[in-house]
Amino acid sequence: MQSGELIVVRLNSGPGIGRFVEADSTRVKIAIGRNKEARLPLARVMLTTGMKAAGHEAVENLTREAETVASELDLTDLWDIVCDDRDALSLEDMAELYWSDEPTSAQRVGLLFHLDRNDLRFTTKGSEYTPRTREEVAELEARRERTARHAEEAVALAECLSSGKLPEEITSHQAHLLDQIRGLAVFGDDYTRAASAKKYLESITDVSRDPQRTAFLTLANAGHISKDEFLALEQAAIPIEFSDDVLAEASSLDVSSQFDDSHRRDLTSLDVITVDDEDTTDRDDGLSIEYVEAEIDGVMTDAYRVGIHIADASSIVQPESALDKDADRRMATMYLPERKIWMLPPQVAADLGSLSPGERRLAVSLLATISKDAEVVSWEVTPSIIQSRAALSYDTVDARIADQNAPMHRELSSLRVLAKKIKAKRESTGTPNLDRDELSVKVSESGEITVNVLQRSNPARTMIAEFMIFYNAMLAEFCKKNELPAPYRSQKAPDLSDIVAQTPEGLLRWYLTVRKMGPATISTEPGAHAGLGVPAYIQASSPLRRYPDLVIQRQVSHFLKTGEKFYSDEEISSVAQRADMQIREISRMEFDREKYWFLKHLDTERRELERAGEESIHEAYVLDNQPNRAGVMDLVQYPFRVRAALGSEVKPGEVVKLRLHSVDLWRRVGQFVVAAPVSS
Repeated sequence: MQSGELIVVRLNSGPGIGRFVEADSTRVKIAIGRNKEARLPLARVMLTTGMKAAGHEAVENLTREAETVASELDLTDLWDIVCDDRDALSLEDMAELYWSDEPTSAQRVGLLFHLDRNDLRFTTKGSEYTPRTREEVAELEARRERTARHAEEAVALAECLSSGKLPEEITSHQAHLLDQIRGLAVFGDDYTRAASAKKYLESITDVSRDPQRTAFLTLANAGHISKDEFLALEQAAIPIEFSDDVLAEASSLDVSSQFDDSHRRDLTSLDVITVDDEDTTDRDDGLSIEYVEAEIDGVMTDAYRVGIHIADASSIVQPESALDKDADRRMATMYLPERKIWMLPPQVAADLGSLSPGERRLAVSLLATISKDAEVVSWEVTPSIIQSRAALSYDTVDARIADQNAPMHRELSSLRVLAKKIKAKRESTGTPNLDRDELSVKVSESGEITVNVLQRSNPARTMIAEFMIFYNAMLAEFCKKNELPAPYRSQKAPDLSDIVAQTPEGLLRWYLTVRKMGPATISTEPGAHAGLGVPAYIQASSPLRRYPDLVIQRQVSHFLKTGEKFYSDEEISSVAQRADMQIREISRMEFDREKYWFLKHLDTERRELERAGEESIHEAYVLDNQPNRAGVMDLVQYPFRVRAALGSEVKPGEVVKLRLHSVDLWRRVGQFVVAAPVSS
């Protein structure tokens, strides 16, 4: 190489032309611009032209001519001639084969540029070029055509999404891109292809603030997913549909032979009723009452024989069956405002196992003789056969208790009075009354939201709740007495004397009491449950809806039949600990979903009021107001917790007026601001 000679070197941006300045044993200095030089390794020199130039103008001219040659080259015929031989060729060989005459410097440089940028037919290794096989070229062409087509489809999809719509026909690649956006919407940065999804979203909209939310809104606005999509189900991998083998097993169940089991007591003569919400189909508990005489302190006196009958799911779902394993995986039925996600298939939970009126059903019954003063005279647990006489709603039961001429008035009233006395006995030891009204949100298939407040103090609801506590406490006593491993729930008693002394009955006392109560713990060792006021407690009254209830029912039923335990301490503990975590998560998701729909309901009301020129005003009961923190309140109209900035003068127990400013459904937050104080 001579001073001023034009040479081709590999720059970071690709091949480029410069003027040789000098070189040593390892590096070469070249002029690559009008006033710029660079020192590069000798290995970066790709071609010497033999042309000398005094200035940069010659570099520009040669570059321009070479680029023209590179853009016009078509090496198809040349490749077709040499590809079958598979011999490596130098740049000079290829130039001479392509141009019969002596190639010019511009042609040689242009050929180098072309080969560097187009590797379809030739591969490069050092200064040699090897033709690809015909198969390789065909595969590479197909791949590049596919890449180009995908790029066009990606652009077309981006244009549609930015306009809030979907393509009329979605290609497989576009479906793949939509799946990526959905993955980002569901899992955020935890999604394995989050970076790729974000990059594509950038071609549609601004993703800098909240990529996960942007992904969701992009799909929702285009109608690819519902604006009310519950992504948490996918995040938590909640199984919704049942597998074919589970459904097949459910459809083939036959428990008819168990009705002839000599261990089962025929209680079909009892007037059993079930009491549930109006739309309940999985009825797993029923009540009966008889008027009997019992010997109390050596004297025969009037008493009640109460039957609490729980659907015997353990007789239907066999251990280690497909149904059992799937129920173990699901752990509990999830009740959402818009749908129910079953633990057991409806064929079992709402049909074969449900205590439907007029149907003979297998049950595990607690039969307790109880005095009119709510003293338990005697009790037993037995496998049974029952037949429900009626499926009543809570409202129906309340109405019949109030109406002396209504059907079953006497029986329902007796159950109600007895439940009140049992509850009073529980609370007589200092157990706090933690009853609180509940929010009920239902969403129809058309999306209509219905909001109600369930009065927990209503006669029917109090009655059912009390007898379920009674059943679970007595079953805990049964397991304790017979040394059966069971998942006992216990809770330590807190010191509530300061709250009782300083805070009157009402919502504020309830709030302070709940905050002071420690969480219940689960153990195979029985212990007192302070929150319920019972010496031992298990949950076994919902075996169609909760897997740990099914497990303890199986334990009890097996013992009643064989005198042996079915599960060991370790097995019970394993199920209980897993269930505790999973059911907590299910409860959290149920709460979050109800909160979402309730806030949407409030927001709909707010928008309607604002269109009419009014504001959305809500009274709220102040529960806590710490300095430098948002105040904690419950809405007066609904048992719903909200937060808002309050002045330091506002004290717990006061009522304030709040204005609903806005709702963020993505974060499930209602933005409330104080409108005015109301009263203390």
